Amino acid sequence: MTTSHTFIALLSAAAWFSIFIAAHITGWRAGFENARWLMITYTTCLLGSLLTVIGISAGAGSTGFDLLALAVTFLTGACLFVMYVPAVYTVLTSLSVQTMILLHRSSGGLSEGALYDRFAGRPVVEDRLATLVASGYLVAEGTRFRLTSRGRALARIFAFVKGFWRLGPGG
Repeated sequence: MTTSHTFIALLSAAAWFSIFIAAHITGWRAGFENARWLMITYTTCLLGSLLTVIGISAGAGSTGFDLLALAVTFLTGACLFVMYVPAVYTVLTSLSVQTMILLHRSSGGLSEGALYDRFAGRPVVEDRLATLVASGYLVAEGTRFRLTSRGRALARIFAFVKGFWRLGPGG
């Protein structure tokens, strides 16, 4: 693989990842199911970046695919995704971020009681349960909630990780 192929692979991954971010944010703001939309847009843009590298390699008179260029494209896209997703979910779900935004919108100050009313009670649990239901991990059955098959699968994975890392009940 030449330096130009490496550069093309990196540029393709970065350009398509930029398209992914724009599409993800646009869809999320339009009310699309966040996790599903995230995966659809990421997969589409990852394939787009790989096809771009294949097309450019084929157009340059290469004999076959440049597998190393494809690997660089794929790994660059994957690394960008691994950095993007935690940042997005920190902004979306972090109580610390929500607290700072609430304080900012309140001209920088709220009483301790007002903060406890907002973050230490029923509204937090209701928001979390609504998010889990909307994401397809829980089903509401009257006043009770039940894990869906998707929720059970994810719970098993996290239970394994917590056990492997020897985290306690709250960790």
